[in-house]
Amino acid sequence: MKISNITIVSLTAAALASCTPATTPSIPTPEPPTTGVTTAPTPDTTITAPTAAAATATPLANPTPDGKKNTVISPYSPYNLIDVTGYSSGDIVGDPSTATLDPSTQKVDLNTAKPLRIP
Repeated sequence: MKISNITIVSLTAAALASCTPATTPSIPTPEPPTTGVTTAPTPDTTITAPTAAAATATPLANPTPDGKKNTVISPYSPYNLIDVTGYSSGDIVGDPSTATLDPSTQKVDLNTAKPLRIP
């Protein structure tokens, strides 16, 4: 597949995934045992489950079309190849081509690189 096709497919999948509403079930907190213990009444509180949007907020990098090991295609323009040697699948790394220059030192500040998830 061409890089443009992979990009279009991944953007389409991301757009479709964002269209479905995330539902979070409420889990009621258990009541403490009341045998022989007098306590003040507590209001009914619920704990909501974490949303799936937090897990998918970081874009997924694309594998290279020729199957190069330890190399992925950045999901950010200009879609450079990134060497991810030493990282495993699911790790979040920064795209060095999106980092900005530090105005005082004129060096690349890698802390400003956009994050991406390794497939």
